[in-house]
Amino acid sequence: MAHILIYTQRTPQGIHPGSIISLCLARDIGSERGATITAVCPGDGGPHDDRVLAAAARYGADTLTFTGEGGISRLCERLRPISILVPYTKEGLAAAENLPGGPPVPRWLRESDHGWGSADPITAMIAGTLPWYDLSTELDGEYQKDVDTGPVPEWVPELDKHNNGRDGRQLQYVAPPDLDAASKATLKALGARPAPHDYVENHNGGILLWLGAEEGGLPETLAQRAPTARVLLFPGTKARFHPSWTLADWVLDGEWPQALNSLHSEMWKSVLN
Repeated sequence: MAHILIYTQRTPQGIHPGSIISLCLARDIGSERGATITAVCPGDGGPHDDRVLAAAARYGADTLTFTGEGGISRLCERLRPISILVPYTKEGLAAAENLPGGPPVPRWLRESDHGWGSADPITAMIAGTLPWYDLSTELDGEYQKDVDTGPVPEWVPELDKHNNGRDGRQLQYVAPPDLDAASKATLKALGARPAPHDYVENHNGGILLWLGAEEGGLPETLAQRAPTARVLLFPGTKARFHPSWTLADWVLDGEWPQALNSLHSEMWKSVLN
């Protein structure tokens, strides 16, 4: 049996969008090629594991293994997956660093009708579209014997403290000073407010919409944001891949008014809640 391995990175909401889109793509490829979609997540997160399991099942995983330290490498040795997909994040890249078939190839998937018949030996996924699976299946997690040695983010034991009642969909934005009127109107309709000049260094909750960036990049200070704080990057129609996109949850292309307006949809609301 062929296997496709997906690294499911924990977030307070469940798993990272790069992992979500990786699962959807893997589900397509796996269904076509008869491969099992094997999700992996390091460590024992206690109650948070239920969120990871629910997300992995919803977006296409067949199995989910919670691993100990070095457990992903052991799984690769045993399963010899035809492809490995990780989110294009610092954590995802670090998880793939010593795996066979590397280094990871960054891929920006921007539409569900992707036409990809396969993935790279190791793909680092940039989420640029909504997930196209919403399955009602349930998974029971498998735990490696040394799962307690697996790394778990510091925020996991204190998740309730981070979920302090702040609206997780509160929108603020950063945009060029010459932002066009249509984009301004769309942002206003979304209820998004301009972020204060020092907000980037103190992004402590909600969703930050980032319109454009100098040479396509995001500031490294975003790496220090609160665990519940998310970033949606809108790089514009002429965007080219930039290494700093590891700091974004989603990277959405297209003209700004149209791309922003899509956030009104019920599908986006369900994903961002």
